[in-house]
Amino acid sequence: MKNIKALTVLLIILFVPSVSFSEVRKTNYDSGELKLEHTYKNGKKEGPSKEYYKGGQLNAERIFRRGKKEGPDKLYYESGQLKAERNYRKNKLEGPYKTYYESGKVKEEGNFRKGKKEGLFKEYDESGGIKIMQKYKDGELYQRKSI
Repeated sequence: MKNIKALTVLLIILFVPSVSFSEVRKTNYDSGELKLEHTYKNGKKEGPSKEYYKGGQLNAERIFRRGKKEGPDKLYYESGQLKAERNYRKNKLEGPYKTYYESGKVKEEGNFRKGKKEGLFKEYDESGGIKIMQKYKDGELYQRKSI
């Protein structure tokens, strides 16, 4: 019986420190409306995070891992229309990047690698025509063409 109690106590001692707790923290505007909603785990942002405009419309939604942006990140106009889509890896932009006019048409598109522009970036006018094409290597612009 003594051995079972000792084993139980040992298991509790080993298990309890490894348990981590998460909590959702909310911040409000002075008016009382929700402004921010972040999930924290062990004192760092972890999981989904949302930001809101006054009036309650979604402004941004993103994901955090160990306090850093990680994964899809979306921004919205106050109207609710998508403003930007991008992706983060270890708190740096990584992969496809798109911004939109409030009408929903693509404004700019390109690619990021380790937080720096990489490859072809295109800027469009509101009717969908290409305005500018730029090429980047490791974040440095090396070619630009206005249409």
